[in-house]
Amino acid sequence: MHVAAARPENLFRSAHHAFSSLATLVLLETLLNRETAMLAALAFAAFAWTLEITRRRFPAWNAILMRHLGIIAHRHEHLSVNSATWMGTGLAIIAPFFALPTLALALVTLGLGDPAAGFVGRRFGRHKLVNGRSVEGTLAYMVVSFLAGWAVLAFWHPGLGALAITAALVAAVVGAITELFCRNIDDNLAVPVMVSVAVGLVLQGGASWAMR
Repeated sequence: MHVAAARPENLFRSAHHAFSSLATLVLLETLLNRETAMLAALAFAAFAWTLEITRRRFPAWNAILMRHLGIIAHRHEHLSVNSATWMGTGLAIIAPFFALPTLALALVTLGLGDPAAGFVGRRFGRHKLVNGRSVEGTLAYMVVSFLAGWAVLAFWHPGLGALAITAALVAAVVGAITELFCRNIDDNLAVPVMVSVAVGLVLQGGASWAMR
């Protein structure tokens, strides 16, 4: 049975989702440290929530924003909190508590895994899971997130060694499961938080083991 898409396909939105996550990743790995990453995440979240509040108080302002940004927004986001705000909020929550490798995996999992799942699921999803998701889309989420995450850690954090494989795999699985069952909380908020907690435990456990 073909699984109907819960949301209409928007390739511009998917491309923007992936590009913004990768751009943030490059900025994180090349220019920022943990402290400046935290400040940048908090500043973006504050900016995003300022837009959310003001566009509700001033419908004309909301109309202007949606006229320029509507191409990358779902229809329901014209009157509700958009995914970029939730993503910025998620990054603001995790940035003060986790190291750069963890933040990098959270960005890759959310920024590449989610669009991959949507693309594959809408075209090839034949085996239904839950919440309109499919086996094919979920597997695409895991595979893309794992490969991209492993590549990022191998390139920017080679000191992790074999632990990078475990961390990337955990991020991919936890991200896919979170996206699969996430209903009452936006996945752009839930995924980076859940992935960071899981990967943080993996890296902390690996470091502790290495010190023995």
